[in-house]
Amino acid sequence: MEQRTTIQIEKRTLERLKKLRITKRETYDEILNRLINENGI
Repeated sequence: MEQRTTIQIEKRTLERLKKLRITKRETYDEILNRLINENGI
């Protein structure tokens, strides 16, 4: 199992991440990785 960590984000950032979900079951990790991959990082 991969290790997990906790990050601190502002409530506004959390709300913005929620709006980026493609499906209700998409995790924040999946959202962040999708954004990173889309930007070629």
